[in-house]
Amino acid sequence: MSATQDWIKEQFELESKIIEERKLGYNVEYNNMRLTKEIEELKGRIKQLETDMAYQTYATSPEEQRIYDLRRTD
Repeated sequence: MSATQDWIKEQFELESKIIEERKLGYNVEYNNMRLTKEIEELKGRIKQLETDMAYQTYATSPEEQRIYDLRRTD
């Protein structure tokens, strides 16, 4: 091969590698955003579960716990 053909081949391989890295970078960014969203949803579910567990010793719901609290203050 001539020097020009070698150079063209190298440039093509370099461009192909850059394109693949960009695709990979996009996928990583998308996965990070998706995982962050899932983590935030799970944090909300954990918080709700903790709230429900806190009221479970006396009542089955926050509203029922409020009724018990009002009765105890009377």
